[in-house]
Amino acid sequence: MVRRSLATAVALLAIVIAPWASASDSASVVRGGRLYDNWSLESKGRAPNHPNPAFKSKQARITPADSWRCVTCHGWDYKGVGGIKGISGREKTEPLAIAALLMDANHGYGELLSEGDRLDLGNFIASGQTDMGRLREQALRTKPGQTLSDKVYATICANCHGLDGARLRQVPPLGDSARQRPYEVLHVALNGHPGGDMPALRTLGEATVAKMLAYLQTLPSINLAASIANGGRLYDDWQVHTGGQRQALPHPAYPPNAYYASAAAETWRCKECHGWDYKGNQGQYANGNHTTGIRGIRAFAGAEPEKIIALLRSSTHLFGAVLKHRDLQDLANFVRYGQIDMDTLIDPRTGLSRGDAAQGAAHYRSMCAGCHGLEGRFVAKRHAGRVTREDPWHSAHNMLNGHPDDTMPALREIDPKVIGDILAHMQTLQERR
Repeated sequence: MVRRSLATAVALLAIVIAPWASASDSASVVRGGRLYDNWSLESKGRAPNHPNPAFKSKQARITPADSWRCVTCHGWDYKGVGGIKGISGREKTEPLAIAALLMDANHGYGELLSEGDRLDLGNFIASGQTDMGRLREQALRTKPGQTLSDKVYATICANCHGLDGARLRQVPPLGDSARQRPYEVLHVALNGHPGGDMPALRTLGEATVAKMLAYLQTLPSINLAASIANGGRLYDDWQVHTGGQRQALPHPAYPPNAYYASAAAETWRCKECHGWDYKGNQGQYANGNHTTGIRGIRAFAGAEPEKIIALLRSSTHLFGAVLKHRDLQDLANFVRYGQIDMDTLIDPRTGLSRGDAAQGAAHYRSMCAGCHGLEGRFVAKRHAGRVTREDPWHSAHNMLNGHPDDTMPALREIDPKVIGDILAHMQTLQERR
């Protein structure tokens, strides 16, 4: 009965889809590859809000939408993930039969994908799969200087990705991706990005794409120090720093009875819940106008960035909807690597810097006075001396990371004692009447 039903479905699809693309149509194959990656982006459809019933993994980082992506179950190498069978045994299968299979109860794409979408997916599965292990081994055997991949990259790819592969903040630097997730990079190079305008390089040949992977793996990694400092500026006010639109509605996690609940944009600032000392309800924000009762981020110092990014994307924070991938990565790097124990810098009881004001005077005059003035009167909306006395934790955070969307340098990589000394000197500056 099952075989008869499948045969009937195939026959009906053949009648309906007859005018559309065949497996020999490269445009259909590469579009099927993009649908395999993320069909909702490629088809501009909406993934269900509930997990795919066939998805059995308990991985916390998999969102309901991602559970409906083909690649989540079947992998970038097409061999399956977490005990789920892959698609690698479906090569040479009739694309119409695959299109019919996508409508069964196990897949549930009948209401989500059009007939053309399912045929494109069928064409990719039937004739677009690649032996990823073989291509990766070929890339590993490729030595620098043996190919023209650098010129191919510079002319085809660099216009968007930059010569260093790090221009687009929507994605990780290409060098890191190529080293950490080679199969994914190969799939995207062959088929393009879902819903994007990246050219698919499939027709240039698999060997060319393998050599391209080898070249991408030579591109630089993200600069960790720069990423941490940028994450600190995002922690301060990501809306200002990214030039994004100020949020019109309060953050759902911000207590409605807290002081700044009516100032929607303020409730979206990381510091407003977790504090300039990163201790939340256990630190300087334990009382006063900034009190929310929300915990700090000190427990996440040293945590894996992927875990932090997953939390930032979760329903608790909702930053996946407002920040680009690189912003999330920088913010996660700041949380993991960039926090300091403010108590070592500032006396939590008095708010006074533990540094040496006399030593700090020389540093301030040479590094800071050019913008802030010898007496701390310039640039800042308020006098620098008063600011550092009223909220030294805020000042220390900005000295370490810079101001959002501003040219103030981040002093994170110099001796922390120097930061304390400069802060101590600034706390001695007085306003002239």
